[in-house]
Amino acid sequence: MDRRTLLRGAVAGAVGAAAVPATAQAAAHATAQAAPANYRVALTDQKTNRFLVFERNQSWTDANLKWSFDPGGASGWNDPFEIRFRQTQRYGTIALMTAGVPGNGRAGIVRVTGNGSRLTRSDLLWETSVSSYPHSVERVPGAGAVVVAGTRDRLHVYGVSSSNVGTLKLVQTITDMPKPHAVLWDDENKLLWVTGGKVIRTYRVSGSMRDVRLRKSGADIAISGNGHDIQPDYANPGKLTVTDSHHVYAVDKRARTATSFSGADYVKSYVRHPSGEAMWTLDPTPADAPYGGPTVHFSGGATKTRAGAQIYKARIVTTRFQ
Repeated sequence: MDRRTLLRGAVAGAVGAAAVPATAQAAAHATAQAAPANYRVALTDQKTNRFLVFERNQSWTDANLKWSFDPGGASGWNDPFEIRFRQTQRYGTIALMTAGVPGNGRAGIVRVTGNGSRLTRSDLLWETSVSSYPHSVERVPGAGAVVVAGTRDRLHVYGVSSSNVGTLKLVQTITDMPKPHAVLWDDENKLLWVTGGKVIRTYRVSGSMRDVRLRKSGADIAISGNGHDIQPDYANPGKLTVTDSHHVYAVDKRARTATSFSGADYVKSYVRHPSGEAMWTLDPTPADAPYGGPTVHFSGGATKTRAGAQIYKARIVTTRFQ
């Protein structure tokens, strides 16, 4: 689940092409271009309240499940909203997750163990109750901090007292960010990006551990609708993708501009793989929860379906920030 896993398909294709004659090489290149890159995809399934990982190019059946976290019906863990993977010195790869309903939500962290692992609530390294309807969570590396976006106008900042993530404790609550739905750490510019309401906003991080604090930095970037998701564009360094109720935007991090390139409604997550393939999820029935359907969409018209699922977000399984 690291960068080598993410790029393995592309590297293998390049090595194979070098060993064949020019004409055959051209044909092989065309075939490789037509075949989608293979990478792992994490899903938040609001039908079963589970977090699931599958291979992009396999069928998304229980027999092909690569990793999962199942909170087992625990209070606050219904309707999963977020999963992302980050690398730590103490625990290796961790998964950060949020779920819940207004007034009763959870944020949690588990260690990502081997292929095929089925984790449960007993495997949590840390969890906390979040009443502000938590839709996203991010780790700030080097600061010993975790930030949770609660859509009821709250950003919650947690700091540790040691290298043990179980010591995370609430140290700051920001109340002037409208409806924060998504947070993302930018390790190149050392900024925390947040979207919600009709803005994209950035914060600087000062201090560490229990002294960590966020402070607004830079001018807000205006968007047209309620911001939903923010992700790296892994094919375009220096850019992010942001979704709101009716658009998907390319965000230039240095110029601080957001350019709409899709007018699709209710895109809940959108990300572009290093191969250039885009992946996104939609809410087919926006008036009613759960907020998702059984299908994940890919550029070029491809789709993947998990029968009966209600998928809110689909994430590339990688620990990379950009």
